[in-house]
Amino acid sequence: MASQAWADGLIHAINNKAKQLFVSDLAVVIKDKYPKALHHFLVLPWKDIDSVYDLSAEDNVLLQDMYELGMKAVGTSGLAPDRFDYGYHMKPSMRRLHLHIISKDYHSPCLSHRYHWNAFNTEFLIKHEYVIEKLHERGSVDRPSMQYIMQLLETPLQCNQCSFRPKKWADLKLHLQQHVETGFDSTAS
Repeated sequence: MASQAWADGLIHAINNKAKQLFVSDLAVVIKDKYPKALHHFLVLPWKDIDSVYDLSAEDNVLLQDMYELGMKAVGTSGLAPDRFDYGYHMKPSMRRLHLHIISKDYHSPCLSHRYHWNAFNTEFLIKHEYVIEKLHERGSVDRPSMQYIMQLLETPLQCNQCSFRPKKWADLKLHLQQHVETGFDSTAS
């Protein structure tokens, strides 16, 4: 029962006016409670949609609204929009569709293991543009196999800002700290 309450945490958070950064008729922006970077926003629809796999072509207006709200949040960060990743997890841990808008520094004490890293720095993070494209082409987003999802989470570590490939998670954390201290590369993907 406790895990169900945790899985529904986003649904409760979006109704808390104190947590709402930006609100529209279709969606709301909140800060991630456990940010995995210096700036980590979540954009959630008011409509009860569990994940990208429950979207249809009729949801294009909703997704555009979610993106525009997210861009308002990016505007509060002082960073350029290209210094953020925009996407949805292949296997979300919490109910309610949510668009992650996260700065590419990935510098946070809440980013505590390789699975967190790989959840944002592999195809596990389904890019927002890809979702839009698939809904336009096919009207839905295909659900990947659990084997593929686990393969992505086990991907060898690699810095998202340079060619560094650490063997250990702790080495990547220290390396990311150095990028923050020297000003990370905004052209990294």
